[in-house]
Amino acid sequence: MSKSIKYICFILIFRLFHVENSFAQLRFAVWSNNYIEVTSYMGKTTDDRFNTFQFDLNGKNININDWSLSVRLLEPINTISGGNNKVNKPFPPEKISFQWTTESNSSLRLEDIRANRNNIFLQNVSEVMLVQNAQKSLNSEGRDYSQYQLFGRVNIASGSYLDDYLSPNQYTYLKYRVPLLFSLYDANRQLIGSKQLVYEIQLPPRLSDAGMVNADPEYSLQVNENSTTANLQFFNEQDYKNGVSFTLNDAIRVNSSTDFEVRIKAMESELLRDGGGSLPLSVISTVLMPSQGNNAVGMFNPELVLSNSEQIALSAKSQNKNKPQSYSIRYTAHLSKMQALSAQTGNYGVTVLYLLVPK
Repeated sequence: MSKSIKYICFILIFRLFHVENSFAQLRFAVWSNNYIEVTSYMGKTTDDRFNTFQFDLNGKNININDWSLSVRLLEPINTISGGNNKVNKPFPPEKISFQWTTESNSSLRLEDIRANRNNIFLQNVSEVMLVQNAQKSLNSEGRDYSQYQLFGRVNIASGSYLDDYLSPNQYTYLKYRVPLLFSLYDANRQLIGSKQLVYEIQLPPRLSDAGMVNADPEYSLQVNENSTTANLQFFNEQDYKNGVSFTLNDAIRVNSSTDFEVRIKAMESELLRDGGGSLPLSVISTVLMPSQGNNAVGMFNPELVLSNSEQIALSAKSQNKNKPQSYSIRYTAHLSKMQALSAQTGNYGVTVLYLLVPK
């Protein structure tokens, strides 16, 4: 059994972007419908414009490259009315995901910024990137005033887990508070603007459609949708001397009722540059590591140099098929002196295939 996960895992950038003077001319705002009612074990998907992200550009010469947009959960998702749930625990943030849907202006389209159109899952403590190093700048295009809006929905995952977060009282509704911080950054991860929002999720005393919830799979490999891209950026002399690393936290989750291996291979024979040119795969190495709380048993996880031949990146014993095991992925890039001198400026990418193999 296998599952393909695509990663554009290498970006080489030789120049810095200085946009600090533009910050005062850009206003970032976020608003939402805020309220989500879950009435079924099938979960809930909001309308396509549940979240609105607005960028107001005041000035003719604003051009902010490689910008990123993130969300962070500020506090555990606890009840604010109705008392405690059945398990007396906060609602699990990894069951809440964001999904981009549309935009208001053809000058800033989701496909142009290469936004991830899959579900992007919230995490308990980590900042989650909704847009990472956008491929199209926030640009006023010579106008005195420009406005762009991006829209997205929120999904509450389906599953029998929802039963734990109902009230033990058969007549009581529960309401949960979800405090979020959305942040906009420039290419150097300097903060441009941020906005706090609070969602409210309401669950009734009983849910419908219990018979339609699928059982947990015996074997599955799932990627955190926020981990589909790893950017390795060379900015200064130290980067070229020491190399650069990028870690995708909680990148994959494995369900397996037996011991298993995770194997990887590059789908191309080289790192290919947009517009032509290449670098050898050997400049990239990678290692899979247990995420926090994953007490991996009998694990073998060597650091591997990327290759288009299949390699064992992880071998581990199964713990419980109903409790997925999470793993983080660290990518590292090293350039030789000659490679650093001869490589063309630009973005280099490769697709990596991940396979789950039962033992």
